[in-house]
Amino acid sequence: MQRFLTITLAVILLLSLNFSSMATDLDEQGGLESLPESALVPHIALLLPLESASFGEAANVVKEGFVAATQRGEPLPEIIRLYSTTDDPLDILITYYQALSAGAIFIVGPLTRDGVSAVASSHFSNVPTLALNTADSNATLPPKLYFFGLQMESEANQLAELALSSGRNHAIIIGDDSPLSKRLQNAFALRWQNEIDKTVESFLYADNPIMLQQFRNLTAGSGHLVFLALDAVKSRVLRSYLDPEVPVYATSQVFSGADNFLFNNDLNGIQFLDMPWLLQPDHPAVMAYRHISPARSVDMERLYALGIDAFRLLANLMLPQPISAISIDGITGQIRYQFPNQFVRELVAAQFENGKVQLIKNAKNIAEDEW
Repeated sequence: MQRFLTITLAVILLLSLNFSSMATDLDEQGGLESLPESALVPHIALLLPLESASFGEAANVVKEGFVAATQRGEPLPEIIRLYSTTDDPLDILITYYQALSAGAIFIVGPLTRDGVSAVASSHFSNVPTLALNTADSNATLPPKLYFFGLQMESEANQLAELALSSGRNHAIIIGDDSPLSKRLQNAFALRWQNEIDKTVESFLYADNPIMLQQFRNLTAGSGHLVFLALDAVKSRVLRSYLDPEVPVYATSQVFSGADNFLFNNDLNGIQFLDMPWLLQPDHPAVMAYRHISPARSVDMERLYALGIDAFRLLANLMLPQPISAISIDGITGQIRYQFPNQFVRELVAAQFENGKVQLIKNAKNIAEDEW
């Protein structure tokens, strides 16, 4: 909290220097046009870290998805202005304030967790803001700041819901020391232990042969299930050492594409969640937005889909309707509002079988269609 208080004070000082906003407008075809420095008009601001060495590629893919959606969706009542930032929270906060000063009536972004945390802590957001990530801070949030993104903790929570239908009582969580894995472990355990008589224990992943052999005995038991808070590579190594009779669940980290047959074959039996964009090619919205582009990684495809649904959610937020009434059959999942400030995505369940992906209609019925 002290960090973002310092950032807020720095912003106030720097804004007194009267920086000009680095922005461009999206034209009617979704392209970018030069913007006069002094232009002051009501607009929608899209705030992305396009100048970041770490997040620039991801930001550009989100922008491409957003632009694609503007070309297919209904025109919005205001122009869209693109603001390019680095990943420095101070730069993001300054640019956010510049967008407000330039007439922004709605802001989409930031994209990074630190950037969203900076905005949330600053309390500058006096216009509706659709952040494309979540904030680390537990402090009181501005009432018009909404979160929407690819939060993995929500996946872990939904996987716990799926796992509850298995009838097993004891969850074995296997993760590593990475910050993401720890968040996934905590999210799954919290939801699982909310149920009466549900127990959990955690083990740290290790790739040495002795420890791997021990996982066979550790996971055995008719009342057990396993949750892997691991990436695809570690899950692939570990899979063959788990008791073959025990249900295994993992997040979308394990899915690297339906065409990766040999890799997926080593993950047989694992149930996971992912978005319709990757798992349901016959989904109406997926067919409407399906694009022909150079091959991207699965992670980049998810970000492209995020950009599309961010625009679609923005369009709904600008309609004269209660926010609680918003429900979108999105390409990133079924999107709905969750009080007080979160838009959650209900994902599609699937399972690896003989190297192929099968959709799970519910906990007991596995779709016969393979692809």
